[in-house]
Amino acid sequence: MAGNMMKNKTGFKLGTFSSNCSSGMTVTKSPDRWVNSWENNLKLGRMLDDAGIDFMLPIARWVGYGGETDFHGGVLETVTWATALLASTKNISVFATLHTAANNPVVSAKQLATMDQVGNGRAGLNIVAGWNKPEYEALGLTLPDDHETRYGYAQEWFDIVEKLWASEEYFDWDGKYFNLKHVAGDPKPVNGRPPILNAAGSEIGRAFATDNADYLLHPRSIFHVQ
Repeated sequence: MAGNMMKNKTGFKLGTFSSNCSSGMTVTKSPDRWVNSWENNLKLGRMLDDAGIDFMLPIARWVGYGGETDFHGGVLETVTWATALLASTKNISVFATLHTAANNPVVSAKQLATMDQVGNGRAGLNIVAGWNKPEYEALGLTLPDDHETRYGYAQEWFDIVEKLWASEEYFDWDGKYFNLKHVAGDPKPVNGRPPILNAAGSEIGRAFATDNADYLLHPRSIFHVQ
């Protein structure tokens, strides 16, 4: 059974970021900028897998930034992207990135467990509590102005996901943001909870990452927090 290198391997981790997005992380008009086609992502994923790289991490984006190239206007959705990569590789860990406000936790828990089954335990979750207002407006959602509400919602969302992954029984949930009746999680992740990543800069965000995540994404690095 394959292990998850983001859980089982100690020390320095090396991975790629945002290859599912047009131009990757480079805002440029260069004609040879990254093309985020599935063909290119599959080729990259297999190359990284063969090289022993630890992980691939996508950005979940719903609208581009406009301009001549519409930076990040083209984006491969992260759950389907990650699942297909996990089915096409052998060792590398692959994350899905989910906005808590745009994804029901019951649906997300099942999607992520299915991902993990496909990858034989190599899936990961990057939790986004919200920051980019135009994306929320594009989805008909309201982005709360205060971080307390954003992370309070994200905490309850993740509490539900974790309970679905752990509980063997059906349960109800009566919370501040969610009211659920007779829910259960089947299938489960292969080897318990997949590795969790969170990107946060605020004090409340860093506290959320410390309490819930295995890794905190910094603009320049990913830090192991547990």
